[in-house]
Amino acid sequence: MLFDPTDDVHSDAWWMRVCEDALSPQEEADWQVHLVQCEACRLEWVALTHVDMLLRCAAPPPLLAPDFAAQTVERIVHKQKVRHMLRFVIGMLALGLVAWIGWSYFAVMLAGVVRVLDVVISGHQILFAALVRTLGGLAAMATALLPLILGITGVILLFLTPNSVLASVAFVWFSRHKRATGTTL
Repeated sequence: MLFDPTDDVHSDAWWMRVCEDALSPQEEADWQVHLVQCEACRLEWVALTHVDMLLRCAAPPPLLAPDFAAQTVERIVHKQKVRHMLRFVIGMLALGLVAWIGWSYFAVMLAGVVRVLDVVISGHQILFAALVRTLGGLAAMATALLPLILGITGVILLFLTPNSVLASVAFVWFSRHKRATGTTL
């Protein structure tokens, strides 16, 4: 003979049958006799009947409003829109901050470059003005310095080329003589 787990009054299968009122009249009579004899089963049965009675007497669960799903979807969509808007605003603020910092850095760098260019241009203007004044002064003094330059050149020529000294002296004498007499060859 096989063992039937529902025959054991302490098994979970038996307790499930008892709670579902699935006992035959003979099993119900056996169950009542067992409850009188077994203190543990009796205490558990009393506790279960109290829980059952409380659950039967409890108020019915509240019903959801007919437009609950529509309101829930609307709230979710609204929250998503707000999140997207916040992300956009925060992104624009971050972009603005980065642009402001970049522009500030660029402005400082540009001011430095402008100062350097100003110094370079001013330096070139000063040097060019000095060069023009020097060249103008030299040009004005050229007529006064011409005899001196010719004399220095003649002395250098005399020391560097002793064989041509006679030709140089003859050329100078001939040039002076020509000017004095006004004759041409």
